[in-house]
Amino acid sequence: MKAQRAQNYLFFGAPVGMFFTIDARLEIGSWLDYGMFIQNIMIGARAHGLHTCPQAAFADYHRIIRAHLGIPQDHTVICGLSLGYEDKAAVVNRLRTDRAPVSEFARFVGDES
Repeated sequence: MKAQRAQNYLFFGAPVGMFFTIDARLEIGSWLDYGMFIQNIMIGARAHGLHTCPQAAFADYHRIIRAHLGIPQDHTVICGLSLGYEDKAAVVNRLRTDRAPVSEFARFVGDES
């Protein structure tokens, strides 16, 4: 488990690693917008045959990242993102988890017609 977690910090071998930061003065609505921004990067990458992996693990090391990349103190490190091509031969990429049906976590209220 430790060895696999450590792969985060090598961007899982991807050729591109990104870091995302946000101005610390911004509030929750901006964080939601930022999440959608990151999601759009991920969707756009897939449209071009690339794969991504968002990585919250980097936030634990924000002080180190800040120092090495010159990120100002008034910015919060949100996450990292690996960008590259999936290694289909890698065992870890064959893992598929079950997904709960929408009815287990959402309720729709409104016109039933």
